[in-house]
Amino acid sequence: MKRLFIIAIVLVVVAAVALIGTFLLLRTESPFTKVSKMQIGNEEIGVLLLGDSTVILKTRSHTLILDPATRISPNDVKALGKVDAILITHEHGDHFNAGTTSQLQQASDAVVVANKGAYEGLEELILESGKLVELEPEGKTGVDGIVIEAVLSNHGGTLPLMYIITVDGITIFHGSDSGFNPSLEQYAGKIDIAFVPTGGPSPTASPQEAYRIAATLRPKKLIPIHGTSDQNSEFKSLVSDISGVSFVEADLSEPIKVSV
Repeated sequence: MKRLFIIAIVLVVVAAVALIGTFLLLRTESPFTKVSKMQIGNEEIGVLLLGDSTVILKTRSHTLILDPATRISPNDVKALGKVDAILITHEHGDHFNAGTTSQLQQASDAVVVANKGAYEGLEELILESGKLVELEPEGKTGVDGIVIEAVLSNHGGTLPLMYIITVDGITIFHGSDSGFNPSLEQYAGKIDIAFVPTGGPSPTASPQEAYRIAATLRPKKLIPIHGTSDQNSEFKSLVSDISGVSFVEADLSEPIKVSV
């Protein structure tokens, strides 16, 4: 009887150690690995926010990186698995670093789509044909079934951009750190998920400008980027009167799945 009791105690201890080990492993798993493991279905998208306007998007068949700046390393890209496209809105340092972007491209073999200012910083670093695309306002390009349209950003830089991305049946708006531009009116009611800048260290973005963008686009889902927690809260309060729009809150470095 005593021997059975000791065996039972040992089994309990072993199980407890295994559970603790699993818990610690999950706690230390990188957000990029978590994204790679996400099971994404139709009308779903995986979202990882990394600060300012750095966003990773995963649909059922594609993965995109937007405005990586220096927040993503080549090892992070490898953890993501396949990356189809890296999009740069403009050349400011909180959105773009030429050396880092070149390294990410080499690690992933992704196509880099950039505004004129960022393109000029990359054209001597990314030499493989078809891997670097310059996009101008009102321009459009395709990458492996992804349709990327450019809208002039209301911000500094050399022809800075906002992006309209259609991928796997989902249409996404990424607003960089732009203020409102009336050109967005052509996309009213056509956006499933909008990443809207609310301020932060931007001379053009603010909760009020973000509201104008949201009220014009009327997306199904709204996710704030490039702003402080107070600015995001103010934006959330402002958009509460826009019918049919759901506000989604996402913590930095914590992947979430969003249904549209």
